[in-house]
Amino acid sequence: MVKKFSLINRETGPWSNYESFLMKDENIHVGWMEWTSNNTFRLNKNPLIKNPQSPYIYVIPQEVNIPINEGLIRVNPEKIKKDVEIPNKKMYGTYSNKFCIVDKYEPVDINKLPKPYISKDEFLYKITDNWVGDVQKQFSKEIAINILSCPKSNYGIGGIGAQSLCPYGGKQELIFLNSSLKNILPNDFLNKNKKYMYKPIKTERDLRFANSDINKNIADEISYNYLYTPSPQSKLYLIPTQIPLIIPEVFYKPDRWGLDRDVLDYQLSALLLNPYIEENTQKNLINIITKTAQDILMKSNIQALLDNTGVIRLAKAWCRLEYKQKIDENDFIRMKNDFQGIFKEYYDMIEDTDTSGRTYNIPLTRTFDAMRLSIIANKIYRYMKQIQRTQGYKKISKEIIRNELPVKEISNYDLNKGLRDLVNAGFLLTYKNYSEFELVNK
Repeated sequence: MVKKFSLINRETGPWSNYESFLMKDENIHVGWMEWTSNNTFRLNKNPLIKNPQSPYIYVIPQEVNIPINEGLIRVNPEKIKKDVEIPNKKMYGTYSNKFCIVDKYEPVDINKLPKPYISKDEFLYKITDNWVGDVQKQFSKEIAINILSCPKSNYGIGGIGAQSLCPYGGKQELIFLNSSLKNILPNDFLNKNKKYMYKPIKTERDLRFANSDINKNIADEISYNYLYTPSPQSKLYLIPTQIPLIIPEVFYKPDRWGLDRDVLDYQLSALLLNPYIEENTQKNLINIITKTAQDILMKSNIQALLDNTGVIRLAKAWCRLEYKQKIDENDFIRMKNDFQGIFKEYYDMIEDTDTSGRTYNIPLTRTFDAMRLSIIANKIYRYMKQIQRTQGYKKISKEIIRNELPVKEISNYDLNKGLRDLVNAGFLLTYKNYSEFELVNK
């Protein structure tokens, strides 16, 4: 594991499992085609980057025809020619060019490549390993779906858009999230790359650049992450999001080792997949996911943000996480359960974020500056809102609140103080000498 890791600069690794397999002597003529002229090409052992690469330049005779987008192939060489170069005053030389005349070729099924070293659950654990506390699996899945992206298709270029939210922490947690994501991605993906790019959006300027890159199709896949709330003036540049990244009540522990080799292996392997979803399956999937979102929104006045395209993008990203090339109806329940948990927490916050314009310590900006609520008060408010939506209470007793919030997390003193602060800030009405409370609709 190293810091500021770059795929293109690797000399001795680390390599993904499938790269190591393709670098074996028996697979020296296997790789993804990269055309260098009308009749010559190179073979890359990784379709996302030019390293590792076969040492040969492959020359195609007129009688051999290879489609321009053939992908992963095995070349049968007719003849190999090597140019020898001997520097002045040297007793030995080197091969300056290695040419391979192509006799024929055959496509290679990527499903026959070795799978990642680690399982999906291990991958989910490792990508949030530097967050300490009650790290929910849901948080790991949100990050995974965002960075694993989705392939380009009839909806245009690929990629998953995310909106980061920090309900309980401050702005610093969003900065930490950005650092955490950068640590699990090679530098090559954070810069311009024809195959896959990841773009953190921290400012209006970042948003304009991301919008421009997507419109120009500079990469096959561009995933991105809003780390702030764009201003109304930015509507012209807005690009859609499909998933939230909701930071749970945890704290960030900087990783002094940098990129994890197993995480890299899983991501590179998953990015090979181009999941296929049959047309009938797509329709059923859209109905199920949309219905799930609408059921969650029944107690809210807001509209679902997902359109049909967004559902298909998420489904393909989910397939990559599950390391599947095809989705079928047996996967619907698991996918529904995964997204149900994600959407529920997300839609519970949308009203607050829309009103406050804040992506952290929500909904603090709905009070005047002198009445800043603590993170504990904010947590109490959020639990009360959840109780009201799930159980339908108009008034909520302190006893119910106490039962929902463990004393280990919030002491009796902090609970009483938080409730009083919420009343003073205009978020709650109090009854029966501070023993019952009612949420104020703002």
